[in-house]
Amino acid sequence: MRKYSATVIWTIALCLLYFMDISKGLPSFCLFKLIGFKSCFGCGIGHSIYYALHFNFRQSFQEHVLGIPATICIIYNIFEPIYQLTKTNKHGRTTNAYDATRLAT
Repeated sequence: MRKYSATVIWTIALCLLYFMDISKGLPSFCLFKLIGFKSCFGCGIGHSIYYALHFNFRQSFQEHVLGIPATICIIYNIFEPIYQLTKTNKHGRTTNAYDATRLAT
């Protein structure tokens, strides 16, 4: 279960971003804004991921350039361990690599 903890965390994060209410002026969790900076390099990426998850790619790109690639990477990181789980059985991976050492005399 420990090796799937990242999958669970990313899934929860995407669910929270999907259901985020962006119409309200909620307080920011940005460390730089809390310190007093007006913006940082990550400002807008949460809203960008929100719009990407709702298939509003134009608005997503306007919020942050890396929002769509970040969404794709997060979705990949969620499904990659699940895909690897389907490729294994109780004896290990189903795909066998050629092992020339067992034929050596």
